[in-house]
Amino acid sequence: MEITFTFAIVNWNTRDLLDGCLNSIMEVRGDASIQILVADNHSADGSAEMVAEKYPHVTLVRNSENLGFAKGHATLFPLSRGTYHVLVNSDVRLQPGCLEVLKARMETDRQIGVLGCRILGPDNQTQPSCRRFPSLLHQFIDATGLNRLFPRHSFLNAYKMGGFDHRTSREVDQVMGSLFLIRGNLIKEVGILDEAFFMYYEEVDYCLRMKKAGHKVFFEADAAVWHEGGGSSKMVKVLTIRRTMRSMRHYFRKHFGPWTWLPLLGIVFIDLISHVGFAALKGNGPLQTLKAYGLAWWDVATCKRADL
Repeated sequence: MEITFTFAIVNWNTRDLLDGCLNSIMEVRGDASIQILVADNHSADGSAEMVAEKYPHVTLVRNSENLGFAKGHATLFPLSRGTYHVLVNSDVRLQPGCLEVLKARMETDRQIGVLGCRILGPDNQTQPSCRRFPSLLHQFIDATGLNRLFPRHSFLNAYKMGGFDHRTSREVDQVMGSLFLIRGNLIKEVGILDEAFFMYYEEVDYCLRMKKAGHKVFFEADAAVWHEGGGSSKMVKVLTIRRTMRSMRHYFRKHFGPWTWLPLLGIVFIDLISHVGFAALKGNGPLQTLKAYGLAWWDVATCKRADL
């Protein structure tokens, strides 16, 4: 039987969120034929045991260490048999009707290679989930904090598409990876996620590669998922910042060249100053923020690998 959707989930110590995610897939699947793949990155909270016990129909891959997002998904791509390969974060819950809308969009527009949808936060408000491709100018403005002061400004928050209300379906540069649908027959052409990224920027890189291959990246406003936010990264905040900056350096080196290392050093330093300043004003852990961005700056300065 032909499988319509393959859902691929990488999990690390988010057992209860993963349970909610898997349950939501089963509740909204309707008549769609589906395949569910879970890669557990050596969780210590019983995640793998929960999947094996409650969801025996799920294909479970037990990794012997925390491989990260891209390498975790690399263990799942070869197992995929669906027309559409859907990367889903464990802290996502699919909403009723979303699969029908996503399928209809992909069938209507055969040029779409990657499809994202509207993401609702814990307050049920739409979270910004579309961005332009990063540039050094975008990263500089983002580092100054001006985008946080003027979140809806079309120039000062251009990277995060500050002028876009996410109520209109449209072609975009990139969609966030909370739910990231790939047309299955394009995986052989475009490849899988770049395993040089541990976490962050791998979906940005994939969207750019999809665009370069001549296919669209599209945002579907009429389909929605609920997103807790943070998931595994909430448990390692300092390391989250460091990994973000390592991935940013790798992305710019890969697509723009090694010369970007020097301006990125300055950008991360400005990022440090602005984030520590905002944290101090809000009384929200300025010392931890200083530690995180200080170590992140050092990671960029020493060209620390992005897959660690």
